[in-house]
Amino acid sequence: MFAYCTYCSADKYYSEVPIPAIHLYNSERIAKVFEAAKQANTAFLILSGKYGVIYPNEEVSYYDHLLKSSEIENHSDLIASQIKSKKITSIEFFMSNIEKDRNLRAYVDCISKACAKSSILLKIHIRDFQD
Repeated sequence: MFAYCTYCSADKYYSEVPIPAIHLYNSERIAKVFEAAKQANTAFLILSGKYGVIYPNEEVSYYDHLLKSSEIENHSDLIASQIKSKKITSIEFFMSNIEKDRNLRAYVDCISKACAKSSILLKIHIRDFQD
């Protein structure tokens, strides 16, 4: 299965109970990539620094965690396992330019490593997102 994917956002809606991931993140970028995935009739995933790759309707608890470079190896193992269990065969990853936000380096390195471990194609799209 082919999927569009983008990384999570620091800006989240607080909830004391788990909610669908698409409602957790307050991000115009996530909303735009989600809409593009629907238009392309393809799966959509959010790369979370805590949960790995999650579908928009997967219920998750509120968290505040920025993925660090020291976590990439272990987190990419989790994501590779999730890619396999979700039967993902290729990913198109949408992101802002790293020059705009250096925190993105860990996320792109993590998804790249996970896709390499899973032997699946990864195509990265850099866009001028506002968040």
